[in-house]
Amino acid sequence: MIETSGTDPADIWPDFKGFEQHPGPNEGNGATGTAQIWGDPDMSVLQLRRRPPSEFPLDALGDRWATWVVDAAKAAACPVDYVALPLIAVGSSLVGNARWSQATPAWAEPPHMWMAPVGDSGDGKSPGADCFTRYILPALERRMIGDFPERHHDWLTARVLDKEVLKQWQSSVREAHKKKETPPPRPKPTVSDVEPRQPCLYMSDVTVEEVASVIVTAAPKGPIITRDELVGWLDGMNAYNPVGREFWIEAYGGRPYRVGRRKHSGHPINVPYNVVAVYGGTQPEKVAKLLTDADDGLLSRIQWGWPDPIPFQLGQEPPGIEWAIAALDLLRELGMRPGDPPSPVMMPMTGDARRLLEIFGQEMQERRTSASGLLRSAYGKARGTALRLSGVLEWLWWCGLGTELPPDNITSRACTAAAMLVSDYFMLMAERVFGDAAATALEHRVMTVAKWILKERPLEIHVRRMQREVRLPGLHTAELIRSTCDALVEAEWLRPPPKTKFGQPRAAVIYAVNPKVFEK
Repeated sequence: MIETSGTDPADIWPDFKGFEQHPGPNEGNGATGTAQIWGDPDMSVLQLRRRPPSEFPLDALGDRWATWVVDAAKAAACPVDYVALPLIAVGSSLVGNARWSQATPAWAEPPHMWMAPVGDSGDGKSPGADCFTRYILPALERRMIGDFPERHHDWLTARVLDKEVLKQWQSSVREAHKKKETPPPRPKPTVSDVEPRQPCLYMSDVTVEEVASVIVTAAPKGPIITRDELVGWLDGMNAYNPVGREFWIEAYGGRPYRVGRRKHSGHPINVPYNVVAVYGGTQPEKVAKLLTDADDGLLSRIQWGWPDPIPFQLGQEPPGIEWAIAALDLLRELGMRPGDPPSPVMMPMTGDARRLLEIFGQEMQERRTSASGLLRSAYGKARGTALRLSGVLEWLWWCGLGTELPPDNITSRACTAAAMLVSDYFMLMAERVFGDAAATALEHRVMTVAKWILKERPLEIHVRRMQREVRLPGLHTAELIRSTCDALVEAEWLRPPPKTKFGQPRAAVIYAVNPKVFEK
């Protein structure tokens, strides 16, 4: 037995530091008693109701792209998910309206995908996408631009000449009117009065009118919206247009859309195939706020990826950027069917692929019956996602090899790979992301305080100090802080403050922290 009389408790237990002033109701006054009765803390309070992440199935990308994704992820020191997701989004945009996936004569889907990686700051979301946003997309767009500066100069010259001819005609009309003669016919312009725009592949800060104009004049295959922070895109949807969010919901399906322009009354923008691809990352806390909005179908159109972070390790080999540019440039060169306006070329599914898609759709329909909220909406769109993705995979496999004839239909192999990606990865990741939406406000506060404890490593929680100095989000009153700490007591993270005895002055409300939380 250890003799504690006359001994400083800190000599027995170095981490004591003040616990002797606030013993729990079931312990003695010594530090040894305090150390012995702590239980194992429940670390699941850090994860809300999140399911564990599923592993990204690299085989679905084909051998060549799977190898490239692994190498690029090592170079960026991030999980492979953070490279694979932008690859799918970029690939879908480059195929774009040139090829649509067709399941039946009445059902076809554009390839454009909306991808959203989730992770805390420092987990590698941005480094994973850097090879696309810094190198691949700019290089491909430069190739799209080509001789546009020369063609634009020719248009400007012809436009000036057309205006001069028009002025001469107007003068002739006035002269004929004076002489009461038949006016000459109006000359036809040699070029359109709509100024051509430089070809565009990707956009960031966008408005409804700007996106519509770009699709019509600069990116008929459909651009890709890239945002380092997805919330910026979502929050800005209605900034300049009250129906902005509705526009974006419809910008997933590729249907015709007419946008009225404020500056050009009477001259709306008619978008024949209103569709864009989207890629943007976000953090778990920001996702939780997004998921509190009413379900209008927008968030269920997004494919989420939320891997666990990996140990940081500097990559030794650079990713094969030049190879990726050359491969993806094959997709950029795919053209639409000529016409006014140009239209997509349909890629029908083979008989086996259609049967597989039907079975998959029935399975997703069955899962949907036991789901609710946002997850229910996601399952409802799963078969359409698989149809889109099957076409994207066909073209990624083709451009990765670079030697075979381009595909003219969607095979059962592509349908199987797409169904596996949707069922075993994207839907499970949706469950992981949407689990935050099901968590209560108390669970969010508990997670917030638990993360703060791990970061700051306090030995005690002072309620008054938490309220006046620390000021964590959602914990602005003493009552909220106490209810949160009481929940952490049940999770064995904290020990409740001692009860004040009758006749004694009211003591400060202080919770002791279980030292075992720092060992987990």
